[in-house]
Amino acid sequence: MKDSQGAIMVQATLTPVADTSYLYGGGSLADPCYGVFTFRVTTSSYQQDVFLTFMDQSLLFSSLKAGLPWQSGNSYDYFYGVGLK
Repeated sequence: MKDSQGAIMVQATLTPVADTSYLYGGGSLADPCYGVFTFRVTTSSYQQDVFLTFMDQSLLFSSLKAGLPWQSGNSYDYFYGVGLK
């Protein structure tokens, strides 16, 4: 994804949610969410999950980011938006 000046904002390999074992099946998501894609970024200090879907020439996305190690009561950051072409 690039911004209006052509600078890369994010580059990742998208995986269908239905093919993401840590989200789908095994007591997680019951619906395979066909048409929804995801990628995960994990560092030593945080984990971020991004979800995307495509509509015509636009992209809908959301992101959840939590600090690591995860503990009960931790807060998280999120954002969402639309990318237009």
